[in-house]
Amino acid sequence: MTTDIQALFHRPEQGVYLLNHSVGCLPGSASDAFQSHFLEPWKQQGSHAWGQWLENLTRFNAALASLLNGKSQQFCPQTNLSSALTKIVGSLPPASAGQHILISERDFPSMGFVIQTLCKRFGLKPRFIPHGADLTDLNRWDDMLSDDVWLAFITHVQSNDSLRLPVADITGLTKKKSIISVVDIAQSAGVVPIDLDAWQADFIIGSSVKWLCGGPGSGYLWASDEIIAECEPMDVGWFSHQNPMAFDIHHFDYAVDAGRFMGGTPSIMPFTVSAESIRTLDRIGTETIFQHNQKLINHIIAQINQGEIRSPMQENRRGGTLAISFKDNQKAMQAMNHAGIFCDQRSEGLRFSPHIYNTEEDADQLVEVINRLKI
Repeated sequence: MTTDIQALFHRPEQGVYLLNHSVGCLPGSASDAFQSHFLEPWKQQGSHAWGQWLENLTRFNAALASLLNGKSQQFCPQTNLSSALTKIVGSLPPASAGQHILISERDFPSMGFVIQTLCKRFGLKPRFIPHGADLTDLNRWDDMLSDDVWLAFITHVQSNDSLRLPVADITGLTKKKSIISVVDIAQSAGVVPIDLDAWQADFIIGSSVKWLCGGPGSGYLWASDEIIAECEPMDVGWFSHQNPMAFDIHHFDYAVDAGRFMGGTPSIMPFTVSAESIRTLDRIGTETIFQHNQKLINHIIAQINQGEIRSPMQENRRGGTLAISFKDNQKAMQAMNHAGIFCDQRSEGLRFSPHIYNTEEDADQLVEVINRLKI
């Protein structure tokens, strides 16, 4: 990595920042974009700024389409993943009573909260893949995707240990069995190369706050061309309309594309920032980011003298996070805080996530702290 790339981002001035699985660092150009694309139009034009403001949503969708190999009209800005998942399930033709939504016990809990609540509302049943199951085992998925499964929730990269699932193979099974697929890419977009066209999923949901360095409040959903016509979201508003300026209270037509999931008056600020951050990362290239990330993770693994690696050792089975469990994770976390190492603790141990702006010197500082641990 060159110092030129490192200079593109604002990192905390003190310490080693390895919390990119939680919040990515702000690109320097995002502040300028926010000023010029949001604040200045408001300052100069008042209500007439709406035309330029809405262009920020267009830029956001276009940036995602370029990064993930999709089409901009297939994307719709969302507040967060939970809201996006709620909208998706509520938009689909009703499932038969007693059918199941499949989810793993290792998925992010918020997704489980949504699914269990929706199951109660629509007369469905949640089915959990057990925590100890190998989520990369296609035979296990084939068994779990039984005839009574209506929708499968698939997490591309697990948040606790960074296990990466073979999404294209799993969605191949769901497609064959006519099961709706929803893929969560919150922990992979921006660090693991993704080709939505190759996946052939029905829906994708994600967030900009983590590896995409876009801050909170700028989530998104993607819907395939094949399924969009079947979707009639309940959470609608004038921006879900094919012609938002029609203003006929007696007549509503869904937008023909993923814009039907928009709802009412959209928030603009977070997407203004995220559009610029995604464009910045796309110019660098996800493959470049992934290779740099994996190089630093492998460097850390090779140098530490204690701790159990809880993330996969193989790069093709791993996302961007290195999870390490110590004899006393709480004491290890205290040592990290004292040394200025930005990380966090979850069920699989401490999580460390280097991004494109992290250096080998950062990795060496982490190694030094780990090797000095007295636990």
